[in-house]
Amino acid sequence: MGQIICKKCGIEAQEKILDRYEYEEGIPLCNVHTYECPNCQEFIFTEAQVEEIEKRTEMIKSEMLAFERKVTVSGRSLVINLPEDLVRHMNIAKGKIVKIIPGGKKKFIVEV
Repeated sequence: MGQIICKKCGIEAQEKILDRYEYEEGIPLCNVHTYECPNCQEFIFTEAQVEEIEKRTEMIKSEMLAFERKVTVSGRSLVINLPEDLVRHMNIAKGKIVKIIPGGKKKFIVEV
């Protein structure tokens, strides 16, 4: 790979392996490849490195926080109960407003 230059300093960044790095808060990754500016200590990731980090993070999330729940009914609405671990992890409380976004015919995203 060619040189990776720090945009702040204009100096060539050096390859580094981080023992621990959190791409998403609360999901630590070990042995993450990156580049570091020797001047400002800014981490610089290539596109391939970011893709690998995202892939590893998603794999951990699916193992840590993947739950199956049965859809129930409350009045005329369908309800999905959230597991306590997920509620704690995402800091959700009764009365909190969440945004539900369709992600296709078989998926939706809940933003807190």
